[in-house]
Order: sequence, then structure tokens, then C-alpha cells
Amino acid sequence: MTVLRFTQADTLRCRFGASQLWETMSAVRVLNGSRHRQLYADWIAAKQETAAKLDLRGLKAVQPRVGFTPDFLTPPPKASRAKFSTEIARVRSTPLERVRTELIRSRDELKNPAAPEINTMLEDLAGTRERLADEIEAAWEALVRPDWPLISRVLEDDIAYRGRQLTDGGLAGLFDDLHPTLAWEDDRLIATRYRSEDRDLSGQGLLLVPGVFAWPYLVIVVDPAYHPTLVYPARGAARLWSDAPAPPDSLARLLGRTRATLLVALDPPATTSDLAAQYNLALATVAEHLSALYDAGLATRRRTGHQVYYRRTEVGQAVIDASVG
Repeated sequence: MTVLRFTQADTLRCRFGASQLWETMSAVRVLNGSRHRQLYADWIAAKQETAAKLDLRGLKAVQPRVGFTPDFLTPPPKASRAKFSTEIARVRSTPLERVRTELIRSRDELKNPAAPEINTMLEDLAGTRERLADEIEAAWEALVRPDWPLISRVLEDDIAYRGRQLTDGGLAGLFDDLHPTLAWEDDRLIATRYRSEDRDLSGQGLLLVPGVFAWPYLVIVVDPAYHPTLVYPARGAARLWSDAPAPPDSLARLLGRTRATLLVALDPPATTSDLAAQYNLALATVAEHLSALYDAGLATRRRTGHQVYYRRTEVGQAVIDASVG
């Protein structure tokens, strides 16, 4: 697990930000790992022809499915709504020694299968830095920028919702609902399924960045050279490209088609009436299935005002993850 330790000053310096650069890098990761990201199938299919025209081999090499992706490619945004041009300029101006250090870590950590390609990159650090930045910029223009109005609306909705949570319930209320693998205990934020170094925030606060292409994972930046950052899945991200994401067939065989559909649909958390309207089901039918998911430990529920919201538990997420490999 990874632990972020807060001081009183840190609790006052948590802020949200949206990053076009982060979204672009995450979109490329989704394309490269499409076999494991079936909830983005509609977007992947829509972009397949465009993506085939792009040369993203450098980014693929330094974005292993398991391992380290260089942080210099996604520096935490300094502004709450940073422009892509500003962020990519920071990538292009990264000190070459940092480029070298992070490429070596990406090569060596968990035996990156693209190690030979990274060895070639290390022979020309300045050229590699430009090549990777060029690939990111090409991906932004072709894959993300055309859909940015739609993407940004989801991000803004998420930030507004999280801001209300922070106002109403403080950090405990915010982190309780942010991701099933996060837990707030006293002055510590614990990521129970994340493998990285612990970090004392030391008064810097924490930057929270929602990601449309992040689902279902977390990214935590703990390197002292960067501002402490947590990238998490934006609410509704899995439904951005499809109003009704279909559950994997293996999950439908296990739980039944309707129950599996409702488990997948709990992103973002939803009420019984929300799900009944979305899937044209009777309230009693949805209530029965949600109750079964709750009893099995796959979903949890929480009252907010007069409404009860259901969301997936860590066990429920693990079942979905297993069903897609």
C-alpha cells in the first residue's frame, strides 16, 4: 500500500485540476492496453482508424502495463485548467538528467519488455525527449482534442461534485467516495492496492486530478521532484462513450445479465431510480438486484440527504477486473 501523510496545512491546500496532457497520455494507454480496458471499447472502435495513422511506438515503450511510466511526460499541472500548449512545453524543457533517470527506471522496474527500445532512447536523450513530446502532441490533436468539449464537461461535473463533498464532509467525506481502494485514517490517506513509496506532504497539499481515461485505476505521483498528485477516475467516465456499457460476457454468465449490468453501471454511484430510468427497468427489479449485490459484498450504499447511493466495493471492482482479464 501507499500512505500520504497530511499536516494541518495540507488539509487546507488540497485542490483540483484538469489536465489535457494527462488525458492524452491516459488515452494512449487505453489504446495500447485495449484488451484489458473493455469499457472503452466504443471509443477504441471509433478511434481505431485514426490511431492506426499515428506513430506512438515511443510512448508505448515507456508505458508498460505493469511498471513505471516516466513522470516527466505528465508533470502535475500548475494551473487548475492548464492549457495543453503550456504543459507540453514543460515536457520539452525537462532537464536531460531527469529524462535519463526516469527512462532507466521505466526500463528496469518490473522488467519492462520494451527495454531494448529504451536503451536506444538513452543514446540520444534530447532527441528522445522531442520524439516523445511530438508523439504526445500528435495524440492530443488526433484522439483527444476533437472530443475535448465532451470530456471537459465530465471533468468539470466531477470537480463540482467533489468540491461539494469536500465542503460537506471534509477530507473524510471526499476520500470515502473517491475510489474503493482509498481510506482516510486520522491524518493519513491510504491507497490499499497501490505500490509506491509513502510520502509526507509537508504542507504542499495534494493535487486531485479526475481522469476520463483513468478508469478503473489510480495514479499517485510521490516523487519529491513533483507536486504530490492523485489522478482518479472521473464520475461517469465509463459511460462517456456509451450510455449503457455492456458487462463482459463472463461476468454476465456468473451473475446474470441484468445484475452484471447494474454492477458495471455503478460508476459513478447511482440511486435505484437512476438505474431504473437508464435501463428501463422496474424500481422493484433494480432494488432486488442491488440488494443482492449489497448482500454479496459487491456493492455498498450510503445515504446522502433523502437519497441512497449504491457504489461498487473493492470486491465488486475485483470481480469486474477478473472478468476482463
